[in-house]
Amino acid sequence: MQSPKNTQSNQSSRSTQQRKKHVPDLDLTGTSCPMAFVKTRLYLDQKSNEATVDILYEDTKANEPLVRSIQALGHKIISTAKIPQNIHTLASTDSSSERKLQAIIISVQVEK
Repeated sequence: MQSPKNTQSNQSSRSTQQRKKHVPDLDLTGTSCPMAFVKTRLYLDQKSNEATVDILYEDTKANEPLVRSIQALGHKIISTAKIPQNIHTLASTDSSSERKLQAIIISVQVEK
C-alpha cells in the first residue's frame, strides 16, 4: 500500500506528463486553408459559448489567414505558440522524405 505522500507524488507526476504530451482539441496538421478554416468553423460551431479550444496547424503560407478568419467569426485568440514538429510524408518510408515544419498551437475562446 502506498502512503498518501507517494500517491500525491504519483498524481503530480502524471499531471506533469499529461501537460508535456498535450493533445490539441483539433489537429489540422496536413490540412491547408481553405479546408483548415472549414474544419475549424465546423468544430467551433459545435462548442458552447466561452469554451476554450486548442487548435494545432502547420505554419505555412496557405494557413496565414486562419487566425484572422477565426477572429472574423467573433472568437477570441487567447494564446499562440510555435512548436517544431517532424512531419513524415505518408507516401514513402525513406528517411530522406522527412521534412521539418513549424507548427502553431492556438487557444481559442468560443464566442457566440
